[in-house]
Amino acid sequence: MPQLISAIRSPERPTRFVVLSQPRTGSSLLCGSIRWHPQILMHGELLNPYYGEELPREGAARFRTAMAATAHDAVGCKLHACQPNPDCAEWEAAWDELCADPMIKVVHLTRLDTLAQLASWRIADRLDRWGDQTDVAERPVIRIDPSELTWFRRWNAMAYQVRLARLQRHTILPVTYEALRDQWQPTVDGVLRFLGVEPMPLDPCATQNETRPLHEVISNYHELGEGA
Repeated sequence: MPQLISAIRSPERPTRFVVLSQPRTGSSLLCGSIRWHPQILMHGELLNPYYGEELPREGAARFRTAMAATAHDAVGCKLHACQPNPDCAEWEAAWDELCADPMIKVVHLTRLDTLAQLASWRIADRLDRWGDQTDVAERPVIRIDPSELTWFRRWNAMAYQVRLARLQRHTILPVTYEALRDQWQPTVDGVLRFLGVEPMPLDPCATQNETRPLHEVISNYHELGEGA
């Protein structure tokens, strides 16, 4: 009987998925936390030169290997919508693999407050700390030119649009950074159900780096216009 059940489930198992994100949108928080679910095999930032030395270098093979069958009920990875890397041009083929298979589910993670996203990016770059920063006692204050903010918003939106335009046959779950921050467990439960695994309490794997209001983070905050 177990063999029969396994044979019945095998065509739809494991659920394969991708977290489509951009830097500073909470992707490390989401992916790092659901990695603790016993039914999920969660790879990291797949197209990152510092990740996955055991994986093939070429993009298509790298993606296929990461998403291969597993004993887990779900297997996935993170892909930033735009991750330029002149040394790894062949990694673009990973996107071709994703786009060609509409059975792969997509968690579309965004941050509604793009000014906060840009500020977080700039601070991470200033500190050269892209992960946990909670031990930084004196956090920097930055200035953002209005034209930089306009460019960033257009670039950020375009990066998502380019990827999503090729994923119209895929099943997509939209998730926001703000929902993860303000409604953690209900939002995570929704992600887990989307991936076809049993919801369970999962603690956030990280705490919020920036707790200051934006007007204390950005020296010219009031120059950036109403609704910045």
